[in-house]
Amino acid sequence: SNFQIMAALAQTNLVMIMFDDLRPELSIYGRHHMITPNFERLAKKSVVFDYAFAQVAVCNPSRDSLLTGLRPDTVGTYNFQHSFRPHLSIPTQLSRSGYNTAGIGKLFHWDGGDKDIWNYFQWDNDWYGYQNKENSFMNSSAMPDKVRTESMFRDHQFAERATNTLQNLAKEKNYFMLAVGFKLPHLALHVPHKYFSLYNNKETRNAWKLGKRELRFPSSAPEISYRCCADPEFRFMRSEGAHRYNRSIGLGDINMAFTNEMRDELLMSYCGGVTFADKQLGKVLDVMDKLDLWQNTTVVLTADHGMHMGEKGIWEKWTLFDESTRVPLLISHPKSPFQGQHYKDPVELIDVFATLKDLLQAPFDENKVYKGIPKVTLQGKSLAPVVLGKQLWEKAFPQKTKEPQFFIRSSNALNNASSAATGNIMPVMQRTFAITQSTRCAKKNRIPPATVGDMIRLDSSKSKKILRRAVWEDCNVDYKGNDEVALIGYSMRTADYRYTAYFHYNKTSFLGKVQVDVVNPPYQHELYDHKNETLQDFTHRETVNLAYKPSYTITVNQLKSKLIHFIQNEAIFHKN
Repeated sequence: SNFQIMAALAQTNLVMIMFDDLRPELSIYGRHHMITPNFERLAKKSVVFDYAFAQVAVCNPSRDSLLTGLRPDTVGTYNFQHSFRPHLSIPTQLSRSGYNTAGIGKLFHWDGGDKDIWNYFQWDNDWYGYQNKENSFMNSSAMPDKVRTESMFRDHQFAERATNTLQNLAKEKNYFMLAVGFKLPHLALHVPHKYFSLYNNKETRNAWKLGKRELRFPSSAPEISYRCCADPEFRFMRSEGAHRYNRSIGLGDINMAFTNEMRDELLMSYCGGVTFADKQLGKVLDVMDKLDLWQNTTVVLTADHGMHMGEKGIWEKWTLFDESTRVPLLISHPKSPFQGQHYKDPVELIDVFATLKDLLQAPFDENKVYKGIPKVTLQGKSLAPVVLGKQLWEKAFPQKTKEPQFFIRSSNALNNASSAATGNIMPVMQRTFAITQSTRCAKKNRIPPATVGDMIRLDSSKSKKILRRAVWEDCNVDYKGNDEVALIGYSMRTADYRYTAYFHYNKTSFLGKVQVDVVNPPYQHELYDHKNETLQDFTHRETVNLAYKPSYTITVNQLKSKLIHFIQNEAIFHKN
């Protein structure tokens, strides 16, 4: 049977491209103000996943989850306090299966030159130290730079090193994995001035403008869902970044609205950073073209999570809203009949490992691969059927077509995404939701009495007049006191809704069990309507929590039991 598979699907190399804090702020996702020609170029050769979601909207745990194919509950990382070890990661599986593996830039949050991960070459160019150095010379919260040349920016250096390494890898006899992790548009929002100026015009600012209500934290949403800000104060730009700020405003008040002026400054630099990063991506694609690597290479492009840029009064990641959980995801494979087509159902970053296992066809000797590593079943689903199409998928993986996760639903929802030439229909995966998580803790004496496990929200007309306090913080798993309330949030995103619920959990015994059942309500919950949404609606949704509206009771109960079923049956908890 192995021979049949090889005949249907040849082994390929892997190029994996990661961005940091990149939400789907790209022209391929309907953001027409964006200048991202190289994303467009790759999209023409890829299946573009319109609704891909990170498992945690924070760098370290999201990358750990993506690269191990395991949920945060299993890896045990929700913030910066744990590592992905001892679990198997994508590059380790490949380096133990005869691939040359090279990692450049920010891939895992803390990489190090572990030869079992990157056996050929690893270079992160001290991006962490550089980030701190950047913060020391920032004149304002967002700083276009007229002084430093492009070659002084880390992403330029990563691209140069990546193109050289790709050319060297292509000369070797082994198959290869090249992973490149770019820094922008992560903070600091420090970008070459010329890219900022591309977005410094009235037309662009009007294209992304938000209404007043969209710039403040929803009065109907619980305080626990507020997480802000990337900096304790916002420093306004002076002479387009050339001079030190002389005007600033404190951040972190849940009652405060962001302003369009603040958001414009952030977005002109963020989008400028994305266009600068797009240019670097182009250099890698140029080498792919030059060496004709498309015929034997699978390419995956994604990001660790998104970022709020003032939407809902928030400038930060870490939340359970679309702005910080949604990411770009592009998968290109030489045999895909759907190049340039879009898949519309929600998918997850943990799906990437299972997908690559199928698409790469790398040898997989369990004794070698799992030597000294616990054998844990991957928790994502393979998206290979979507990339390859039903015919090739069934030919290449006859034994898998019997597994329930691959039963293919009808695909009317997909703009009839079929390729007329091959009569191929793009399959629709069985799973139709994505899960993102977050932990939130607060000292008992700081929680306003009305919200302690109380499921009755103030009706929104009154709650506007009540000043609210943001008392919830990220949990420190090493804190052993008993004077705090520890909650874990699970957010389930379907095509039509986002349902988020927070449950009590015991973080000292590391979640031995989340206290969930259908009888006791969650501590707090939220429902947001996404029906009939288009790509242009991004940043304009999730402004009204409908969980307490009687007309949505049935929907809430259905999604709540679906979520609880997921936690009880699929969440596998790491034991401390």
